[in-house]
Amino acid sequence: MRRLHPDVQHALAAEYVLGTLRGRARARFEALAKADIALGTIVRVWEAFLTPLALKLKPVEPPESVWRAIEARIGGRIMTAAAPSFWNSLGFWRFLGTGMAVALLAVALTVVPRKDPAPAGPQMVAVLTSTAEDKAPRMVVEKHAGLVRVKMVQNWSLEATQDLELWVVPKDGAARSLGVVANNGNTDVKMANLEALVADGVAFAISREPKGGSPTGKATGPVLCVGPIARV
Repeated sequence: MRRLHPDVQHALAAEYVLGTLRGRARARFEALAKADIALGTIVRVWEAFLTPLALKLKPVEPPESVWRAIEARIGGRIMTAAAPSFWNSLGFWRFLGTGMAVALLAVALTVVPRKDPAPAGPQMVAVLTSTAEDKAPRMVVEKHAGLVRVKMVQNWSLEATQDLELWVVPKDGAARSLGVVANNGNTDVKMANLEALVADGVAFAISREPKGGSPTGKATGPVLCVGPIARV
């Protein structure tokens, strides 16, 4: 039986425990975990780590549409109080779901063993996905005390005259540059006014810029990937 790389084992185990590993991939992983004692142990480690995180989440009343969908599937009737109109906002639920997924995924990626030390306890996390049709995850951005760490998941094809620039997108106003980041490995961004720059951020983004970064202070090249910020 082909053995998975340790990093892949941990990543898949985290997705399995979180429930984001689905369908045939989930079934195949379950079979591997049953046959491989070491892999099964990794799954139990992730269960012990991630399950307590659920206790820190505040309960949220689902909208009536969710209950109706459940009732339709089980053929019964579930009695619930009417949800406030705020909870019925499709935009809110999409954002909430994305934020939860991003936060948990980034926490999982943070604790995967690696050679370079990382500051403990990220305050913000975001998984940046490609703006192309594939929507593939390309980077993970973590905001720790005093720095922002950018971790490359899949690098880009860049010319020698090009660089990647990191931006924080606030709720209102123009995106703010956090500087150039490496196309391989990790980049730690440290700036004197970093806390103020990211305080009202709702997303991180990466654009392709000329060597050294944007000459105008605004994104001049295409935005390659973007991800909403989840506060941990």
